[in-house]
Amino acid sequence: MTATAPAAGPAAPGGDPATDPAKGPADGRAAGLPPGSSPWQLARRELRRRPAVRVSLAVVLLFVLMAVTAPWLGALGGWSPDTFDKSAVDPYLGGLPIGPLGGISSEHWLGVEPVTGRDLFARVVHGAQVSLLIAFAATAIVVLAGTAAGIAAGYFGGRTDAVLSRLMDLTMSFPSLIFMIAMMSVAKDVNRIVLMTAVIGLFGWPGVARVVRGQTLSLKHREYVDAARVGGSSPWRILTRDILPGVAGPVIAYTTLLIPGMISTEAALSYLGVGVRPPTPSWGQMIAESVAFYETDPMYFLIPSTFLFLAVLAFTLLGDALRDILDPRGGRT
Repeated sequence: MTATAPAAGPAAPGGDPATDPAKGPADGRAAGLPPGSSPWQLARRELRRRPAVRVSLAVVLLFVLMAVTAPWLGALGGWSPDTFDKSAVDPYLGGLPIGPLGGISSEHWLGVEPVTGRDLFARVVHGAQVSLLIAFAATAIVVLAGTAAGIAAGYFGGRTDAVLSRLMDLTMSFPSLIFMIAMMSVAKDVNRIVLMTAVIGLFGWPGVARVVRGQTLSLKHREYVDAARVGGSSPWRILTRDILPGVAGPVIAYTTLLIPGMISTEAALSYLGVGVRPPTPSWGQMIAESVAFYETDPMYFLIPSTFLFLAVLAFTLLGDALRDILDPRGGRT
């Protein structure tokens, strides 16, 4: 006579996070946290465990602080980003900086620009303000538009899904870089920062919308969503109270990965001469101007390039870590 295994007890409402792939290890048991731990507690614990992520987070916070306090940092250095210092360059050597390493001294902490003598420290910190402002604003537009479109397409389905999905396909198939260059070249008497933010955001939302649509499709038939629907909750309440919290993790992870791409796009457009116009400083613009001096004054090229590289690398590493923690299935291939 063979013994039979006892029947499993009823599942808890909403599924077991330890076995439900859509919820992931939200209770923290997989990471050694007490039952009931939130995804944010798990994220904080995982971020503390990874030294590279801690360094990346510190660099990100440093750049954000530098951008916010750019006017005060420039004043601390004693120079504005537009002030010429002819005494710091040698007119008999084509305007090259006087002194070693591009004119680095106690007066000019990162040296000066050739010919003009403008202080590189002041221009770099103000360039961080411009680059991060455009990147964050464009990312906000992309995330808000993409999340709204993705939730609407996934939840309502039918004609709404068909129209929004075709709009996503059309936007993603459009040659966005060519359009950006054309728009930035034609529009002359407009605020360049506002225009760049709008144009970059216009072509970035379909990626977020597709991620959110897929998550919404997997959530809209869950028991708690069906219960809310049967209980008479309005679609708006269901979307904001039940669906949106379920897609928040992947959206936050995707948002962090979007920012370095936005920084690179702004730098590329400024490098091509269709982005931020002088005298407003920008990292891409500084790199473009430094190309003519990379042999005679390599520090002029290295300083803005290093800042751009560190910013993109830090945001990328932080975004990869958040994706692995908040959206583990999204990082699997």
